[in-house]
Amino acid sequence: GASIALAVFAGWRYWQQNKLQTATIAANSYQASQEAYQKLAVNPEDKAANTDLQREAQKLLQEYPATPYASNAALLLAKRAIELKDYKEAEKQLRFVLNQEKADAGLKSIASLRLATVLAETGDNKGALAALNADTNAAFTPSREELRGDLLKASGDIAGAQKAYQAAAKVLVERQEQRPLLEMKMADVGLEMPEIKQPLLIKEPS
Repeated sequence: GASIALAVFAGWRYWQQNKLQTATIAANSYQASQEAYQKLAVNPEDKAANTDLQREAQKLLQEYPATPYASNAALLLAKRAIELKDYKEAEKQLRFVLNQEKADAGLKSIASLRLATVLAETGDNKGALAALNADTNAAFTPSREELRGDLLKASGDIAGAQKAYQAAAKVLVERQEQRPLLEMKMADVGLEMPEIKQPLLIKEPS
């Protein structure tokens, strides 16, 4: 019994150390990916930075796909691909995030919104709307419905666009959150943004 207990403890300790080592390596690779992307933001023609971004991000996707760092790296690669108008590559990376069962719900929502934008850029409005329909994260409702309205308006469905914009506006009113661009879009389809009351400031007693 004692031998079994020791073996179990040794196995658990090894698993914990291995898990920590994996997380550390993945974190370092993601940090390197971020730094490379930041350099590209300053100089998009920086070939060395682009090579570093691709190498470190791909390492995460291939060797540590189950870690949250891999999903974040895929979003970086997708963003870079969008900047280069490589929509096929962007779609590939965004679908990687969406296919990760343990990926953060917020990251998946971001990936859904970006995927919808990418598909719309390629003329696939039907696919873009399907990407939006697949996400139900309440935190992203305003952004999701605003984009849905944009897509429907572009396809000539003004009534559908109005409904989507109103859905976005409803949540923003509840959150007391201003969004001037949405107000302009609503005006374009004959709607008026509901008044968003600002919270009263409580004065501290003098």
